[in-house]
Amino acid sequence: SDFPLIFYRNNCADMQLKFEQISYADLKNAKSLLITGTGLSTELMKNTTIEVVHLARKAETAVILDLDYRPVLWGLTAIGDGENRYYQSEQVSHVYQQILALCDLIVGTEEEICIAGGTNDIHTSLIKLRQLTEAPVVIKLGEKGALVDFGQGKEILRSKPYPVEVLNILGAGDGFMSGLLSGLLKGECWNNALTYANACGALVVTRHGCAPAIPYKEELGYFIKEYDSNPEVWKSTHLAQLHERSSKNKKSQLLIKNPHGFDDGFNSIVTMNDSPTAMNFSSLKLRKGETYLFNKNYEFAALLMIGRVIFKYGQHDREVERVDYFSQSPYVLHCSKGEYSSVMALTDCEILLIETENENLFPPVLFDQSNMVELDDRGKGILEDTSYRLVRTVFDKRNRAESNLIVGEIITFQGRWSSYPSHYHAQPEIYHYRFSEPQGYAFGENGKEIMRIEHYDTYQIAQSQEHAHCTAPGYALYTLWFIRHLNNNPYIKPTFVKEHEWTRTDKANLRVWQYQ
Repeated sequence: SDFPLIFYRNNCADMQLKFEQISYADLKNAKSLLITGTGLSTELMKNTTIEVVHLARKAETAVILDLDYRPVLWGLTAIGDGENRYYQSEQVSHVYQQILALCDLIVGTEEEICIAGGTNDIHTSLIKLRQLTEAPVVIKLGEKGALVDFGQGKEILRSKPYPVEVLNILGAGDGFMSGLLSGLLKGECWNNALTYANACGALVVTRHGCAPAIPYKEELGYFIKEYDSNPEVWKSTHLAQLHERSSKNKKSQLLIKNPHGFDDGFNSIVTMNDSPTAMNFSSLKLRKGETYLFNKNYEFAALLMIGRVIFKYGQHDREVERVDYFSQSPYVLHCSKGEYSSVMALTDCEILLIETENENLFPPVLFDQSNMVELDDRGKGILEDTSYRLVRTVFDKRNRAESNLIVGEIITFQGRWSSYPSHYHAQPEIYHYRFSEPQGYAFGENGKEIMRIEHYDTYQIAQSQEHAHCTAPGYALYTLWFIRHLNNNPYIKPTFVKEHEWTRTDKANLRVWQYQ
């Protein structure tokens, strides 16, 4: 083969999933569940897949099967023969046929239809599939496009192909599926969905790489529009620029810039529908005399940044004032869903508002220095105080067991690290930054990338993303941090990058180089 493949997938994480780790609520909220044939290739994962498929059907969520047959992963060929996509096996055919009747859409190549049908003939295999399922069957034909068999004597739908020069086949199927589902799940017609699918697959094979090669919406539209007049549009500089620009925009969305601060009124910064964090985050700036009624559809935490206000909640009206968020601990009103509460501005003020979904109910509390869970001089006495900072944890599972949130603040002194070394945790998180002077800046880590962080920036941290807080040369740094617990997986503590973990211990003072 021109594209030899070797798969190293011994005991990989995605094949270790267990049924009890799957959330029914998440399935209920999803439009579809996509499963693959690779997930059927081990007994453990096959059982998990079948159980989850039954749960998805109970949730009335569509089940989509990518046949994705790789004989090497079933132990049918040598490890160095990963490019071999067909090896007849009654056992494999039997496994596929166990699940076909539970699926609402089936997608595969001609070879994959044959293995699912249990014969070497595509037409005979389709007849066998039709005895097991009435679901549409999408057959991928490579440079010839694709067709859809709807069964029951219905006309077969053939799609327009996009022949291109093939540089790399890896990821073509993923690209095809992403294009197909981007159309179908938005309710578009089959013709449009197949156009997106074929175009996505075509673009992926013209590029080196797998997932990073999949096109963004704007470049996909450009490719489809220009292809008829220029079949080599995939070589165009403009298309490459569209891909690069979209990639940069996607990265930059992790760090949201608001260089001029926020206007009066409600300013949405992060929305849970467009964020990997499952949280809304906003700045609320009220003029003296204005009142704001909090949204009772969410659990929320309203943190007073500056100003004098009256928080109204339950049977309480409480007046509080904060004049300096560096030196003064926060006031945070924390309420569950269904709670009628409001804030009235006695002076011009700013409140940072965090919202998330949570069906648990709990009494409202206004937190201040007297009842917040922890005030910690973290990092003091280690490595000449280079990561010494003040950490104010307002609440977490220790004092708000029913909450889906953790909220806290960090005050980082000039030139020092705010939480080194790098770490990660399964739960998503958001940081919001302010500096002692508006021209202040800092540098932070997002994996192996370095970010320049400025006044009013907000950093979204996806699940398990490796990250570190910042070092701010010459400027003191304020950070609001908040974490969203996962269902049955609350945040307890982070996992530190092993090679740097020693910098957190007292013994670090003995190991580090010191000037004599």
